[in-house]
Amino acid sequence: MSDRQKLPLSLMYEPDTYLCSWFLPDNTGGHVDIPGDLVLRPLRPPTGQVYGTVPLQHTQHVPGVVETAFPQSISVPVLHGRLANGGSVTLLDAHIQLWDKSGHITGAAALLGNAAFFGLADVPEAPTAAIPPRVTSATFQITALDAALGVPPIKDVSNPHLPGGEEGRWAATVNASASGTWSAEGAELTVSYYHRMRAMDPCEFSLAFSPVATVTLTEAKPLEIALDQYIEPLRKILSIATGKPQDLSYLHVELEGREGKYQVVGTGITQAPFASSTAAFRAHNSAVRALPDKLSLLDLVTQWSQYAAAHHPLVETYGAMLHTRDQHPRSRYLLLVQALEGLYGYENKGTTEQRQAKHTASYEDALARAKKDLDAEIFKFVKKHLSKKPSVSLDIALNALMTGLPVNIMDRLDATELVKEVQAASTTAALTTPGALRVVRNDLAHGNRGYEPHQLQVVVRLLEFIVRGHALRILGCPEAVISRVFPTE
Repeated sequence: MSDRQKLPLSLMYEPDTYLCSWFLPDNTGGHVDIPGDLVLRPLRPPTGQVYGTVPLQHTQHVPGVVETAFPQSISVPVLHGRLANGGSVTLLDAHIQLWDKSGHITGAAALLGNAAFFGLADVPEAPTAAIPPRVTSATFQITALDAALGVPPIKDVSNPHLPGGEEGRWAATVNASASGTWSAEGAELTVSYYHRMRAMDPCEFSLAFSPVATVTLTEAKPLEIALDQYIEPLRKILSIATGKPQDLSYLHVELEGREGKYQVVGTGITQAPFASSTAAFRAHNSAVRALPDKLSLLDLVTQWSQYAAAHHPLVETYGAMLHTRDQHPRSRYLLLVQALEGLYGYENKGTTEQRQAKHTASYEDALARAKKDLDAEIFKFVKKHLSKKPSVSLDIALNALMTGLPVNIMDRLDATELVKEVQAASTTAALTTPGALRVVRNDLAHGNRGYEPHQLQVVVRLLEFIVRGHALRILGCPEAVISRVFPTE
């Protein structure tokens, strides 16, 4: 038995190629059963093939002369199939490209069901139904989920080598409190542990746990809505909490009007469920520890979703870069500064509007006076080049956000090679650290000059602490949680 099979959380279908029959739409409103295969790969959308007499469209321009063009394309919201083992596959947003006696199939996601009783697949009575199934609940796993829960699955252990241990006796006490359930309007979220125990084997005794989250919806939703509103936001929050991109490793759903659970295969799902380990738990070093901190993970998820729907600048900008690996420090620097600048503007919108109103009044008054006192050509020049908006200092925004968290790391930024170099080259006598970072941003954004990647990387690391801290702040995390984002060195 492989290590994967021994995990408490396991896949119904491993990434592989599976023989199946596809129910392809014909040209009469019905369907035809065509043999083929289904290809499942980690992090990739599902694909497939069909072989045999496929339903083709033919054109007859004159009597007795029939033309057939290739390839022929068909797009359907849902495509059903039956796996050779008796299971079912429902392909969402399917695109079919047909040739003579063959075809290629792609889909946005596949929903895979186990074989029903007596070897009959759980395929709907109308395999050509055009309405995608709706999700009533989703069970999923994200790396670092156990660290974000904040409580390990085993409360204590005893063995003969520990003080007080009984000779020949090894024991573990499961932590009954290692589970959290939170409710909000429209959904309930539970994070707990699945376990696997090998206790009846006279040669081996073991206990393993996999962290799992389940979101149960009051009203069934399309898969993409459940992903966008609950699963992906939690993944982003865990990435912020740990400072590392986290993966969606497992996703099974329950569907409205259909029995059983369905494995989801599609882009962004690694299909690699895992078991908790002390090493990984510590390595993740999550700032969010939901149970000890008495934090509702569902509240954090809901708040993130609301910000995303409102196009909050930090959520939109930083959220888009959270899962990007090996990004050049130049790009990351620009996006982090953009996220901070957007956040400052968002939170100071009222003050900005007041300044704009004052500036507009002054602008109109200045133009009125200039029109009286200047000749036409000069007035035209002044009107063209006089700004309709008040000047905005990035220095002020950066300074406010860098010093507005429980931990102030301005001194670490002051000491960086990049800041010192920009300050030394500046003609401004007292260029502050925020001012130096503004100069770097402008140079990079406008192509004035470049900077050494290793210099940028040091500053990027520090800026990311600040952005992560503010991300947790706007989600409502207390200062103790925000402080954990920052390293102690």
